[in-house]
Amino acid sequence: MTTRTLGTIFLFTAAITFHPPIAAAQGTHIEQDDPAITYSGNWWTNDGAENSGGHVKLTNTRGSRVTLSFNGTGIQWIGVADAYAGLSTVYLDGAKTIVNSYSPVSHYQNVMYSATNLAPGVHTLSIEITHERAAGTDGSWVWIDGFNIQGTPVQGQVTANTGTVQENNPAISYMGAWYANLNPGLSGGAASLSTDAGSKATLTFTGTSVTWITEHDPWSGVGRVYIDGTLVATVDNYASSTQLGVVGYTSGALAPGTHTITIESTGTRNGSAQAAWVWIDAFNVTQ
Repeated sequence: MTTRTLGTIFLFTAAITFHPPIAAAQGTHIEQDDPAITYSGNWWTNDGAENSGGHVKLTNTRGSRVTLSFNGTGIQWIGVADAYAGLSTVYLDGAKTIVNSYSPVSHYQNVMYSATNLAPGVHTLSIEITHERAAGTDGSWVWIDGFNIQGTPVQGQVTANTGTVQENNPAISYMGAWYANLNPGLSGGAASLSTDAGSKATLTFTGTSVTWITEHDPWSGVGRVYIDGTLVATVDNYASSTQLGVVGYTSGALAPGTHTITIESTGTRNGSAQAAWVWIDAFNVTQ
């Protein structure tokens, strides 16, 4: 399995490495409470002069999440690295990076994650808290002090319009453990896949129907499909031979407007399958 590359990304999997922030002249700095940032789960506020703007948000609650969309070519997550900080999973347009915030010495207003040289346009960054820690740390806290953007923040959820929506479209939000797979036979040459129960991929779209494009093979398992939060199908993706570009689910006619489709990995499989992978190759949205 290989990982799709999106511009230049600093990957932190051991002790944190420190990088200089994007110069203010190159972009926009937003604080942790900017209305363009969406939080879910349990978050707390910490006040301190060492923080940008004097405030920071933090949590160690598994599944808590922060999401930001932006129009530009780069982004930096600004946070705190210290002896009580833990791991988090960062998704940038579906590409996954594990960030270890631990440092034996406290560093405030620190660049925790950086991506540059992205294709101009809209992108979505999500940080998911896993309540996990690496060796040496005494906690699993994750801090949000703000973001530096080579571009401008986008207010509200990014929404896909009609046509083919690839797996790395910023209108798709990922939660849980997802991995990238490259294959010229896939739509757009890449897909995201998960085998962990409870991992979800959610597309927000405007249209009257949506189709999930997936892969069926001997290593694929069972996924659940939700439309606007309601369970509508349970799909067994197993096949005795590999089939690319398969329709996993097509919705009926939906009321005109904005909807969501969520694909959930159940971590289960039928008796013939050798594994339980669930694939996101693409979605097709119809007006």
